[in-house]
Amino acid sequence: MSKSFVISTTEGTAVSDIILSVRVNDLRIGWQSRSIHDLIMIKGVRGYSWLYWNDGSKQMMAYTIKHYENQLPIDDFIRVHQNCVINRNFVQKTQLTHRGPMLRLATGTEIIISRRRWSMVKKELQHLYWG
Repeated sequence: MSKSFVISTTEGTAVSDIILSVRVNDLRIGWQSRSIHDLIMIKGVRGYSWLYWNDGSKQMMAYTIKHYENQLPIDDFIRVHQNCVINRNFVQKTQLTHRGPMLRLATGTEIIISRRRWSMVKKELQHLYWG
């Protein structure tokens, strides 16, 4: 089984220049590598995963969300729900609303945070908590 995350470098690059990327299959283009820095979130649906990108595109992959979660850098990604992993760099704010804990992404999308994960998410993103 091949890994869906690859580290690509060119000869002569330093370790700090290593780019972590995701191999995805686009029906029009074929297989390609995309930087995880452009990955906004991953939503899991019945054993498949939807990858949402900064350019507004999304792609469905035949891997579970757990497959991706175990390979993503902990410093950049956080699991906020059973079916959702988000990129911390795209989070604008977190808040506790009448509907429950939520966060808002830079795209304007609002994501519900699991009640069980709320304390951990609030701690991890405390600089964005607005009450």
